[in-house]
Amino acid sequence: MRKIAMLVGPALLLAAWGAAGASVAWASDDEAVYVRQIMQGGIGTATTDLWAVGNKAMGDEGGIDPALMDDASWAKLEKSAELLESEARGMAQAEIIRAAVAEEADYEEPGTYSMADVQSYIDADPQAFRDLAGALGDHAAALAEAARNKDTATAGTLVDGLDSACEACHAKYWYPNG
Repeated sequence: MRKIAMLVGPALLLAAWGAAGASVAWASDDEAVYVRQIMQGGIGTATTDLWAVGNKAMGDEGGIDPALMDDASWAKLEKSAELLESEARGMAQAEIIRAAVAEEADYEEPGTYSMADVQSYIDADPQAFRDLAGALGDHAAALAEAARNKDTATAGTLVDGLDSACEACHAKYWYPNG
């Protein structure tokens, strides 16, 4: 049985952050990271690809069915997890964290906090934000390792748990109702 979260997760992520694009560099001239750009770029791309592989290879009992994985699927899982790890670690290591670039500082999407509110929550405890980003990076690193080892049990558990790893941050910083 396919899990609803794995089907709905990418849609919610893209609805909240816009269409995913190419990876966004972490630092600009002022060495700040811009979370909304990173979410729309590398993180959005990586998570969408991870869920796509997981959905395609999900067995009837959940988890990844090894019979539904080929070398290309394993490579995509590994590459996407590595991108997610890199983007998350960039946020975790940032000295300056901005919710959005100046042109988008007033951006508001229905059902989400305004970028000004997001910035105030990050500013109130930037280390908590870094810790959540680091935890996402750890999750992604473990998933990349599972993909390298073609470990279907671990990879399936980690793909399945990706929604929870993302939601830990989203509930605190992005969605008023958690």
